[in-house]
Amino acid sequence: MLNKNSIQPLYKQLMDIITQQIKNGTYKPGEKIPPEPELAELYHVSRITVRRTVEELCTQGYLIKHQGKGTFVKSPMIFRKFESQKNMSFSESCRQNDRSPASHVLSFCKKSADSITSDFLQLPSGEEVFFLERLLLADGIPIIDVHTWLPVQLFPDFDPNAVENGSFFEYLKSAYHYSIADSSRSTVSVTTASSDMAQTLSLSLGDPVLILDSFMESPDGQPLYISREYIAGSRYTISF
Repeated sequence: MLNKNSIQPLYKQLMDIITQQIKNGTYKPGEKIPPEPELAELYHVSRITVRRTVEELCTQGYLIKHQGKGTFVKSPMIFRKFESQKNMSFSESCRQNDRSPASHVLSFCKKSADSITSDFLQLPSGEEVFFLERLLLADGIPIIDVHTWLPVQLFPDFDPNAVENGSFFEYLKSAYHYSIADSSRSTVSVTTASSDMAQTLSLSLGDPVLILDSFMESPDGQPLYISREYIAGSRYTISF
């Protein structure tokens, strides 16, 4: 409980308690903390004290407010580094940040390639490609909605079940003997979450979303596939 005779302000004492609860797992990343009136009653302090505590913890990156939903424990951001000679995979970046990666296939079908896809993959106009959509998670929290376009002729009999909670790169290597060139090209842009994005990534409408477009080639320069990653901006950091 809080010590009202201490020289340390009550809001700082409460900050220490809540940060310790976050660190020991009482409140887990992505979990909603009790509302301010409940915290005020629990710790026998004013709502003003609780409000300042929450605001300070939001500023320090421990908590995040979602309008109309409440205050949640902010997930530690995943750091992913892109270099000219080596691009870090999502699974690698999770493990380096002590997070557990997972992936789920959301959809898989054939569709006609658009002009950008056809040009890069060197396909005749309108030729069909495989379209694969996966949701990538860290410690069960949605991080990336990734869309991938693969030429059917290079990946016949592609099995989406093989990448359900499995490595996409490892599947390409083991099933088709393809590896990815370290220097494959990627670009980043920024948008805000649409209603569909917000639902898929468990975001609020209008939250920041990074878009990572990657044009993947084999080491000998053969175009392999295109991917577009919609990344929860508050949960992920990219360094070039």
